[in-house]
Amino acid sequence: MAGLGIGLLLGARGGPSLSRPVFDPATRTASGRAPRGATVIVLLDGMPVGTATTSALGRWSHQLGTAPSPGQALAARTEITSPATVIGPGYAASGETVRRLAGFGGDQGNQIRPSDGTKTAFNVRKRFYTPVPIPNPEVAYTGFHYNSGAEFDHPNEATYHSAIELPDGTIRDMGAPVTVVPGTILARSEKAAGFTVPAGFYWIRTHGRVPSGGRWSYTDAFRSAHIGHMEEGVDLVDKAASGTIGNATQQMPAAAIGLVGDMPSSHRLFALAGDSISQGVGGYSHGAAPGLALGILAGLVVQTGTGSVLHLGRSGASAQANRATYTRRIALMQALGVTDIFCDLGVNDMSSSSSAATLKGHLTTLFGAFKAAIPSVRIYQSTITPSTVATAPITEGNQTVPAAMQDGRRLAFNADLRTGGFGSLLAGFVEFALPAQLPGDPHLWRAGFASDTGNPGSQQHPNAAGGEAIILAAAAENALAI
Repeated sequence: MAGLGIGLLLGARGGPSLSRPVFDPATRTASGRAPRGATVIVLLDGMPVGTATTSALGRWSHQLGTAPSPGQALAARTEITSPATVIGPGYAASGETVRRLAGFGGDQGNQIRPSDGTKTAFNVRKRFYTPVPIPNPEVAYTGFHYNSGAEFDHPNEATYHSAIELPDGTIRDMGAPVTVVPGTILARSEKAAGFTVPAGFYWIRTHGRVPSGGRWSYTDAFRSAHIGHMEEGVDLVDKAASGTIGNATQQMPAAAIGLVGDMPSSHRLFALAGDSISQGVGGYSHGAAPGLALGILAGLVVQTGTGSVLHLGRSGASAQANRATYTRRIALMQALGVTDIFCDLGVNDMSSSSSAATLKGHLTTLFGAFKAAIPSVRIYQSTITPSTVATAPITEGNQTVPAAMQDGRRLAFNADLRTGGFGSLLAGFVEFALPAQLPGDPHLWRAGFASDTGNPGSQQHPNAAGGEAIILAAAAENALAI
């Protein structure tokens, strides 16, 4: 395969530059980018407080012995000194809590298809997972949905009555039904004051109703032992607080998107803006929450237990289609207290007509919209994994590279991302590509790391083995400072 390899591209650009440090108050950890193999001196108000060695991917991190005070300046130095990060009041250690979405539950806003208009009610028992307790919860709902490139208001109002079910059989009724009108960004149930959802699995049981002739949307969540159960019909009995919920169709109606609770201010909420890799297409979900912690970001966050994920991805999504169509989802991020945004868009752009420069322009527009709405949000972008054609299972010798990808556009985009090409828009990047691609030919997947079907078929998604390899490498790099 002709074209520049990763090593040549990185060498031509001189490796990662020295970035402004990122500080995580929960772990007192400073991190950033610097030239590979460099010794980094961590400075607080200009005084050395520790050192770190940069990894092969240009990342460094150092845990401070004591938390810095608001107003202190954190910087890093190799041969040069980075720009300083001034520690703000939000970084101060405290016992403060914020109302924030917590846990994992898949992609309840994601539209697959509408109901047929002949049914008026459903009962859903949907499984969720939280790595931390959720005190004083409220059930969250929305009045919009989205697909791979657009957002839509629900076609009609819907009324929801929910309860929380715990593994020990406890069912907590969440109060009076909530009517959600089309276009609502966030609606909430009554607050279950004094009630705490423990860390681990739980279920949100919801009875939903629409007017005669009304519709609801189904999501990518399929009923199964890992996900939950549902039934639908005309004027069904409300089983939110009691009763056995059966199975009627394969896909789950969109109902609750999760729980909002009193979370420690240090508990981070990642919004995931992505494509089918975010969906776990290819077979990866984290073993601690199979079928719920879908895709690489969710796996990384579950691995650490220090954050939660608001899933806003959709199969087939591209930066080109989404750069100006995130208005409702951005408003939802604001309402739910999102602290970080992770994006893995790009492979669908590059598999069609986008050059590295075009993709960068589309992502810059999208990231600019995120920052304009939530100035303090930290944004991360992944490097892009291979796209090949092969008959599964793939080997080193049975893959070909589509014509659109043979010009090295993916390698060029990844190299620019690694060397800080997005500037201050990004807090960092997460390395998906290097653990997944073949060292001898970076255009190809490592053998056994992708498993899309087809004869031959497009190979764009890491399977369980590929996903696990990316998770382990990314967790070791700690690019998200978690």
